[in-house]
Amino acid sequence: MSDISLRERRYRRISQFHDVEEVLSQVVPKIRAKPSLLKVRTRVAVGRILAEDIPAPRNLPPFHMSHVDGFAARSCDTERASEDSPVGLSVAGTVRPGESGGRIEAGQAFRIFTGGYLPEGADTVIPQEDVVAGGEVVYVTRPYATLENVVPSGSDVMRGQVIAKKGEVLAVTKASLLETLGVYEVTVSEAPRVSILSFGDELTDDPAEAERGKILNTHALTVSEMVRALCCDVVRMLIVPDKPEAVSDAISESVEDSHCILTIGGSSVGDIDLVGTELRRRSELFIQGLKLQPGRVGGVAVVDGKPVIMLPGLIHSTVNVFNYLAAPILAHILEMSLNQLVLNVEASMNESVELQRWLNFKRVVWVTLRIRGDGKYEAYPNVADASNISSISKSHGFIEVPPGKSFISLGERVSVRIPLWITRCLAETK
Repeated sequence: MSDISLRERRYRRISQFHDVEEVLSQVVPKIRAKPSLLKVRTRVAVGRILAEDIPAPRNLPPFHMSHVDGFAARSCDTERASEDSPVGLSVAGTVRPGESGGRIEAGQAFRIFTGGYLPEGADTVIPQEDVVAGGEVVYVTRPYATLENVVPSGSDVMRGQVIAKKGEVLAVTKASLLETLGVYEVTVSEAPRVSILSFGDELTDDPAEAERGKILNTHALTVSEMVRALCCDVVRMLIVPDKPEAVSDAISESVEDSHCILTIGGSSVGDIDLVGTELRRRSELFIQGLKLQPGRVGGVAVVDGKPVIMLPGLIHSTVNVFNYLAAPILAHILEMSLNQLVLNVEASMNESVELQRWLNFKRVVWVTLRIRGDGKYEAYPNVADASNISSISKSHGFIEVPPGKSFISLGERVSVRIPLWITRCLAETK
């Protein structure tokens, strides 16, 4: 048998495991894939990554604004007002919501509605229920302070204040704020193009074939939704047969038109590592073996400056390696902070958990959160085999157990990490 055929049939074996942080530190500097920048209407940029800081072009509100329906006036004209000696102010005009204009003179008032901007010279608003009307004159029975019942100019946003930052995922409320301030276009990153390649003759997308014994390719669906939730586009989602030439062709095509490639499985025939063999052959960097459990057989390669992340085929490992490798790498490509998409919830363990293997690895325990009667969270561990999909499907987040720790006690306080690209809500069950 030739050397080439031997290499093509290399069995999976990992002689060294690497800290995830170490892997990222080696991979990230070698990534040259970079999406383009686009200028788009602000309201359609929701969910995209901002490519620049955005300062407020003006104050919000732009002028002093009435907080009530009433009468805009000068506070100095009300100083002597009392029940026994009301002060009369002549009504010189009307200001409706969103309107501005006019100048108030001594002894005058303007009828004003909530949201109306105070006329020039006015600095207070008298609620309509507090005045006594008398034709074109209203009578004030007490003094009103400067800015009483007034929303001051710039009290919401000050001109020049940075209201959205580079790398921020644009939320719909932030987009509304920007357009309110007159920012109708923003520069965003193009959504990185991601290919998802599932390897194995046993896989199918056809339910009828699954009923006859094949395995439905549901892992790719899970991964594709996580990719999209991280502001990326899935441009290719293929099932690749266990043939060296098919593996090579799929990787070549994906590297050609993608910013990032995610592989799932690839060693289903007698545990022969076809994907690893192909990536070792063509990559400028290849690392397989992570100090992460489940997920230790995951890895990453860099081919033509583009990352290829190897997700293991067991669902817990698939998701864990995505969270610890793929998500940070995609965030790097987008120049965004991943922390904005991770919630951390403090909870107490409802059960103890003993961890007996891989003690020098980082371990991941998925949990379901429930709210107790006192409003605090309890974490119910979903410890199961790495292939168990029901346990991860009912989980809200996970606990990261550091190397060396072998036991989580009943009642122990833990921090539950909730990646928003997976879980969108918390448990409401008490």
